[in-house]
Amino acid sequence: MGFVRLGSDYIKACYTQVDNVFLTSYLPAADGLDVKIYLTGLAFAGSGEERNTLEKMALLLHTDENRILEGFRYWEEKGLVAVTAASPFSVQYLSVKTPLKPIIKINAEKYKTFCDESVRLFPEKILTPNEYNAYFELMQTYKYETNAVLLIMQYCKDLGEGKLSTPYVLAVAEDWAKQGLTTEKKVSEHITELENNSEDIRQIFRAMGIKRAPALEDRQLYLKWTKKQNFALDAILTAAKGLKKRGGTEKLDETLSELANAGAYKASEIAEYMSDKENRKNLAIELSKILGTYYGSTDGLVEVYVQPWLNLGFEAEALKKLAKFCFLRNIRSFDGLRQTVERFYKKGIISDGGIDDYVKRQLQIDEYLREVFEKASYFGTITNRDRENYRTWTEWGFSKEAIFAVAESCAGQAFPLQAINRTLAAFRSEGVTDEEKIKEKLAEKTAFSKKGQGKEEKDYLKHAYSEEQLKSVLVNFDDWVD
Repeated sequence: MGFVRLGSDYIKACYTQVDNVFLTSYLPAADGLDVKIYLTGLAFAGSGEERNTLEKMALLLHTDENRILEGFRYWEEKGLVAVTAASPFSVQYLSVKTPLKPIIKINAEKYKTFCDESVRLFPEKILTPNEYNAYFELMQTYKYETNAVLLIMQYCKDLGEGKLSTPYVLAVAEDWAKQGLTTEKKVSEHITELENNSEDIRQIFRAMGIKRAPALEDRQLYLKWTKKQNFALDAILTAAKGLKKRGGTEKLDETLSELANAGAYKASEIAEYMSDKENRKNLAIELSKILGTYYGSTDGLVEVYVQPWLNLGFEAEALKKLAKFCFLRNIRSFDGLRQTVERFYKKGIISDGGIDDYVKRQLQIDEYLREVFEKASYFGTITNRDRENYRTWTEWGFSKEAIFAVAESCAGQAFPLQAINRTLAAFRSEGVTDEEKIKEKLAEKTAFSKKGQGKEEKDYLKHAYSEEQLKSVLVNFDDWVD
């Protein structure tokens, strides 16, 4: 039998079910590996017995079996599993909606010193039996030294503003325990470290325009910024000045994490990044105005649209011109602008000057097409299809004069543009692109048509090809050899 199994109220078919209660009430406070152990065990419980072993779980999670056992003991204390056998080890999952009340055996004599000292040190704080029990459970769960917990209580009291409340002290103690601070020595060193940063934190507060006194959470954030993220004080102050009166330390923490991800650690790098960030925000606002649309927040616009476009190398002025181009075409959204930006990027046009040159070329093409229309006696509106036709004609090697000559020959026909395409295609297939030769052939065709259709032309028009002949030549155009 596998070492992990589900209780009858937890068995589900075909998938591993994780209740939202677990995600919201238990996952946030748990160690990452303990979460992996819980979820992996849940999946193992629904698998075959061959896979359902303690050894395979340890291999999968890259840890040892003893750590797996510790993880299940943690969840047993939370009432979500029950260890039903020690040898061989066996675990039963319980419903997270009705967790089993963990039974913690408390040795009252063991915590007598804590009780006596808490009364002596904090005579104004009378703990209830339930509060004492909560402290006992904390010390037993995390193997806290008595003096370490008393030091935490004293520090919370010194912070003032009711920080000696049992829920607050327990929250601080649990957070520190997860950092491995459970002995009197480590807790004392951590408190000293927190207090040594007081002047630095006051400088940060002044830079941000914060009037209140620093709280414990602020001090712990400072340690995170300097110890874990390796920011120097001048770098933090630079970021703080950029956020003056625009959020508290939580916003600063968010910004410093963003800077760390961007690799900006020096004060000069941060100043440049913050300046660019403001420019990106202003650009998003300006693009919104040009498009004639409104967005409540620019953060998403910068992240999803503006920043990726700038990363591609687009100039701000180029993006503004493309936004105006979209507005004139009745495209009023950033998603529509994105499609236009992508088309220009594929053409390698990303600068302000490049877009000006592109527009100039398009105007020249339109001007030339109007001449073609006049010579063909056609009075339609120039479309993108007409522009594509023009590009195709020039790629075929025809000069403007040659195209004019063909256009004049097609004047008076029902669909002159189609006739121009057919005539130019026929000349290309014959290898005739020279203007003079085209004029000669057009003159011959005109003279010939006046006499009536010749036999050779009739034979050409009536010629039929077999299916096999067509298959042999209609190959992939990429492999087509002229």
